[in-house]
Amino acid sequence: MKHRIAKWSLLCLLPAALFSCQSTSATTGPSAGTSNSTEEAPSSVDILAGGISVGEVDILKGETTSLTTSLLPEGLDIDFQWTSSDSTIATVSATGTVEGVDEGTAIITVTAVDYPYVTDSIFVNVSLPVEQTGIGSGLTPDDPIFKGNAGDENIEVYFLEMQHIYSDSIFIKSGNVEVLIDSGYAYDGTYIDSFLDTHMTDGRLDLLMLSHSDGDHIEGLENALQNVDNISMMIDYGGKNTGNVGQIREKYIEKGMTYHSAYDCVNFIDGANDRYYLTEDLTIDILDTGNYVTAEESGAGNANSVACIFTYKDEFRFFTGGDLTSGSEADLLKNEDLPQVTLFKAHHHGSHGSNSQEFLNTINPKAVAISAARADRYGTTPGPASPNNTYNLDGTSGHPAEEAIGRFYKAPRISQNLNVYWNAVNGTMKFTSEGDDDFTFQGSATMKGYYDLTLTDGVPVWDDSINDFKNKVTGEENKKLHETKVFQFRNYVPLLPQWAQDEYFPEV
Repeated sequence: MKHRIAKWSLLCLLPAALFSCQSTSATTGPSAGTSNSTEEAPSSVDILAGGISVGEVDILKGETTSLTTSLLPEGLDIDFQWTSSDSTIATVSATGTVEGVDEGTAIITVTAVDYPYVTDSIFVNVSLPVEQTGIGSGLTPDDPIFKGNAGDENIEVYFLEMQHIYSDSIFIKSGNVEVLIDSGYAYDGTYIDSFLDTHMTDGRLDLLMLSHSDGDHIEGLENALQNVDNISMMIDYGGKNTGNVGQIREKYIEKGMTYHSAYDCVNFIDGANDRYYLTEDLTIDILDTGNYVTAEESGAGNANSVACIFTYKDEFRFFTGGDLTSGSEADLLKNEDLPQVTLFKAHHHGSHGSNSQEFLNTINPKAVAISAARADRYGTTPGPASPNNTYNLDGTSGHPAEEAIGRFYKAPRISQNLNVYWNAVNGTMKFTSEGDDDFTFQGSATMKGYYDLTLTDGVPVWDDSINDFKNKVTGEENKKLHETKVFQFRNYVPLLPQWAQDEYFPEV
């Protein structure tokens, strides 16, 4: 973590001067300019590195940076003395080479020999390099699954836009810590694999979770993990060690992965626990729905989905529960004292048989993310637009359900902020938080999208010049659901709280 000192305090303590610096991987440059003239005494000295004028420099532990000097007036031949305020944080050589020793901030000062009033200083902030030094049990904050320096102080939650009908895959990243939840259908797994290649830099997943055994959540697993060398921990729905999930368990257990089922976690079987620390600041709590399957059972349906809360820095909470049904939600409320959460993944793609009002009011999310691509027919292989495939172009069929949307907007905080997002219009959705009960949102252009058929009297019209249907809706990737055209296509306006209807749709 970088510790910065405000520049105004420097100006109060030191003579007015310019400060400049630049991190390098090797020491370069002289300690001072030279000249034959020493007739005029100097009035000030500036620290220079790379000609960039700043008041501090950031380097990593073990990294060096080269500092030089210049004088006012120019052209004087004077020796300089370099000192560090804390050599346990940063050292400096006689020629101005600074090396980061440990995390923290030190002040590097240069003084003209024989002219002690001619001096300048610069703050050096030393941070730890991003690296994993080991894998812990995850049972305590002092022994997290990710041991080392994870880096970035934000958490990012991605809801990947799936190409098949519905499907789920969620990716969580905090610096060098990565979590994958579910893997969609087989076709979707190839896209997840490409996404992981871009966003997972070390080939290691710190946690793999599988919510339940439906094909739209696990079928793509093998494709998704093609370039994942190692997995630190796997937590899934349990059941017999069969099929593609059983193969993945066996493959990575042999490579050192820790495996537990949700049933084992909530019952503390075979060393499992219901809370794991991925880092000191990032935890996952496996919640007791009372419906998890044992190792002797085969498969796990919607009602058996794994429910959990990720907590980052005590305030940001993300609840995800696969395809939990309203019945399982009721059981969960009996078994657990659930907190208010920042972000909630709508259960079962926003199904009417899930997302009960009692449950939503209890967790009171600040935002709801609906993971559901524009529906295709079951058994249809995803592909580019075709004049022979006109099914559901306007996106009015399939998940999410009207009943569930209505309940989302009745949840206390959603009724005020209208933070409902759907990746059929937002593409791959990214929620970022610094660790407080808030987030920033960013969507991406959709791969499937939908079409405004009201402009062509409800009839799909193919355009050979673009190899697509006309009137494809674009530019909605950063909009909330009520701001999109499909919101009116589906007649969702009456579902909004009255104040929002009056403000956004006064003509309806």
